[in-house]
Amino acid sequence: MRGSIAAIAAATLMILAVPTAQAQLGVAAGLNFESVSDLRSQSLESTYGNATGYHAGVFLDVGAGAVALRLGAFYRELGEFDVTVQNVRSTVDVSALDFPVDLRFQVLPTPVVSPYILGGPVFSIPRSTDEDYDESLESISVSGNVGFGLEVSAGGLTLLPEFRYAIGVSPFIKDQFTVGGRTFVAEKNDQRSNSVMLRLGLKF
Repeated sequence: MRGSIAAIAAATLMILAVPTAQAQLGVAAGLNFESVSDLRSQSLESTYGNATGYHAGVFLDVGAGAVALRLGAFYRELGEFDVTVQNVRSTVDVSALDFPVDLRFQVLPTPVVSPYILGGPVFSIPRSTDEDYDESLESISVSGNVGFGLEVSAGGLTLLPEFRYAIGVSPFIKDQFTVGGRTFVAEKNDQRSNSVMLRLGLKF
C-alpha cells in the first residue's frame, strides 16, 4: 500500500512540476461501470459480477492547438465484485491507482465549445481490501482507453464532460489467486478488466 501511495504522489508531483506556461492543470471526477471477464479452466470456474464505482484525480494538458498530451493521476474505486469459484461465492472490494497517458485531438473547435477525441494507455496499480485477494492481483495492469468530450468555456473556467471506454490489455489477476481462503491455479489466464467512465473535468 505504501508503494501505491508513493507512486501516485510521485506522479502528482511530476504533473504539478510542469511549468504553467506550457500546460493547464485540471481536476476531474465521475462514475465508472466495471466488467471483469470470467476465468475458466479444467479445474475451476471464476465468475465475476459487474460493479459500479467512482474515480477522482488530477490531470495536465501539455501543448496547445489541435493536439495535446494529457497526463493524469486518478484514484478509481471499481466497486464490490461477486466472485463465484466452484460454487463458493465471495465478495471482494477492488480499487486502483490509474495513470492515463492520452493524446487529445480537437475536432471543429469553436470559441465556446470544442469537441475532442482522445486515447492512449492507462497504467493501473490494483488493490483490494481483502488481504488474500489483494495478494492475487497483478502489480501493474495495462489497459487502452478511448473517448470523446467537450471543452466548454464558461465564466472564466473550462468544463470537460467526457465519455471513456477502457479495454484491458494485460491480465487483472495472477495465474494463482485466492478467493474465500482457497487458492486456485488458472491454466490459461486471459482475464481482463473493462470500464465505461462518465467524467466531468474542470480545467484552470
